[in-house]
Amino acid sequence: MDGIDKAGGATDVSRLRPSSVQPTQAAAPVAAVKAQAEAASVVSDAFAALADAGAPVDSKKVDAIKSLIQSGAYPIDTQKIAAKMVALDFPERGDGADA
Repeated sequence: MDGIDKAGGATDVSRLRPSSVQPTQAAAPVAAVKAQAEAASVVSDAFAALADAGAPVDSKKVDAIKSLIQSGAYPIDTQKIAAKMVALDFPERGDGADA
């Protein structure tokens, strides 16, 4: 039985690994991993702050449009709306992109 000595124990297995093969090292040092985690945390905090701030909205303009709609004075161009809807569904056509 090759590889097992007479006492039943394993023989030296260093011969099984070629001498040119070195043990592998960790892919990234611990410090680099910690730095990446800290950077991710900073970015996450920045996104949370932006989300908390809400969307930039011109409240005066929104109120003006609301009052025009309620009074029936807001102009609705159905052709323009339809062209934009088609452009969203079929961007390769290019129709309505500037409408």
